[in-house]
Amino acid sequence: MDISTMNTPHTRKEFEYRMSLLEVAMREGKMIFSSQCMGSVDSLQKVRKMGNGRLDLLTVDEAARLQANMMVNMMNMESSLFDSENQSK
Repeated sequence: MDISTMNTPHTRKEFEYRMSLLEVAMREGKMIFSSQCMGSVDSLQKVRKMGNGRLDLLTVDEAARLQANMMVNMMNMESSLFDSENQSK
């Protein structure tokens, strides 16, 4: 398996999109945390939205940001593996 750098967002819009994807995945039960990851859960519980519905960036710490970026990168990795399997058939 080839190791590459993590794809990170370049704009606030991209970042908020990733955080909303993470929120939906958690609400739908698609994101499950083990008992060893309680620090990440605590970080995600502290994330808040402002009155206008935008993400309050001051409430997002490194652990929450990493979870959102990691989830999107894993989704991209999964889709690229699926595409490569279909092309080889």
